[in-house]
Amino acid sequence: MTDSIARRVRTLLVALAAAACAAGCATNRLVDHQANPAFVGKPFKRVLVVAVTSENVLGRIYEDRMVALLGQRGVRGIPGYAALGSTGAVDEATLRAVIAKTGADAVLITRTIAVDQATVTSPGETAFVGIGWGGFYGFYSGVWKSVYVPPQTQDVGPPVSTSETRLFDARSGELAWRGAIATKDRDGRSDTASDMQQYAGIVFDAMAGDGVI
Repeated sequence: MTDSIARRVRTLLVALAAAACAAGCATNRLVDHQANPAFVGKPFKRVLVVAVTSENVLGRIYEDRMVALLGQRGVRGIPGYAALGSTGAVDEATLRAVIAKTGADAVLITRTIAVDQATVTSPGETAFVGIGWGGFYGFYSGVWKSVYVPPQTQDVGPPVSTSETRLFDARSGELAWRGAIATKDRDGRSDTASDMQQYAGIVFDAMAGDGVI
């Protein structure tokens, strides 16, 4: 194999590997997004990023990634876990106090709004059963006894969660942007760090494309 052919083969293999990863690793899909025209072309300068989740590690990964992406556009991002100093829910007064303390002019909040599970329903049927241990006659007579089994619904396939991100003006409370993402649970496993980074990238690109950051 000549060097030229070898280089072509390596290039092809790299391209195929990248395509396979894109197909197998991408679990997040933007399904809806909308910007408030009043905020288009007027990017915020300091954004408090808050992931509302019980998965603290993944929440931090998301917030840190979003802060890094915002920094690429000259926007100061503030991770919620550092500013709020809490891994649980905080009340409105505390959140407003943090906004004032950090000087944030916008708040970006991400949370799950629904989890859907694909299901299949089997029809109802009549089953003949034997009851008890009453000798041969019990076994015999049980054949003539029947029960109705109602339709059964079973979960099939991995669940799909829908999460929403909203960007608010911290001063007025007005909604500047919203976007929804569908996330497919991969092989029954929880989201990974790479999934969260990809998720943040999708949200960021949508906001940037809509001109609110």
